[in-house]
Amino acid sequence: MKVVIQKDLYERSLEVFSKAARINGIQFIQAEILDESAMLKEHTSGINCFVIGAEKYSHNFYNSLRKGTAVIRYGVGYNAVPIDICIQNKIKVAYTPGTLTDSVAEHAFALLLGVVRRIPELHQSTKSGNWKGLTGLELKDKTIALIGYGQIGQAVAKIAKLGFGMKVVAYDIKEMNSDDLLDNYSNDFKSIVKNADIISLHLATVPDTLGFINKERIGMLKDGSIFINTARGELIIEKDFYEALDTGKIKAAGLDVFENEPYHPKSEVDFRKLDNVVLTPHCGSNTIEASNRMAKLVIRNILAYYSSNEMNLIPEIKNNR
Repeated sequence: MKVVIQKDLYERSLEVFSKAARINGIQFIQAEILDESAMLKEHTSGINCFVIGAEKYSHNFYNSLRKGTAVIRYGVGYNAVPIDICIQNKIKVAYTPGTLTDSVAEHAFALLLGVVRRIPELHQSTKSGNWKGLTGLELKDKTIALIGYGQIGQAVAKIAKLGFGMKVVAYDIKEMNSDDLLDNYSNDFKSIVKNADIISLHLATVPDTLGFINKERIGMLKDGSIFINTARGELIIEKDFYEALDTGKIKAAGLDVFENEPYHPKSEVDFRKLDNVVLTPHCGSNTIEASNRMAKLVIRNILAYYSSNEMNLIPEIKNNR
């Protein structure tokens, strides 16, 4: 069994992949991130299984894959995968659902605490020899609005309510039964965010949610609110969001995801220039525990592929077989 895998992913879960190579006889061929030419060269030699990260590979890459090839996402989100091409070309797209919920939820709070307690500024100030505290905010009794109430949103709600004593409200389009963690739940965005001190984004990336956070919806936010995004950058119109941060409509933000990754700012819309943001490089799921869970499910998908058993196919592919 031969598999082409991104080098960074192999190194991130080295112990799990090394064990699988030894026990299951999987031969991993490592390739740099987005090195499509190297990957396709291996494909030409006969390898039909690829393990990739969240990066966006070109349409030409997917169009070059043979019918029946497996593309396995080391992760949950697959918005960078061109589903239409994969359906047309009978490419088997698998993923690792349910593996990163707690890690991403915790990272949302790492960003939030970094923002409200101004950790990056204090860190740099102290390292430079300045001994001057900066005034922060408590989270207790603050209202956090969760935009999207799936597994990660629910995990964030649990931390917020039980860990910090926050008031928790949530927006989602799906129907929901009673939930003891929530003080309010609605499919009306405006009613949920109008009194929220903090907004945390947890929507899935589908055509209807692309650019969901735009100028109109930003206008519905409470002035001076704090915004956290550990979901996907495509959910936000970055120009509108930048303007809101620059003018103070949004007081501060913690961002782990961006429209272009690795982050390449568009013209003047460069979040790195702002002092009221904490930025991390799409690493919300990058913990030892989550990485090992993802790697183990990747291995299961590889073994299933080579034995013609059921893989963890993404719903769009599963429903079009």
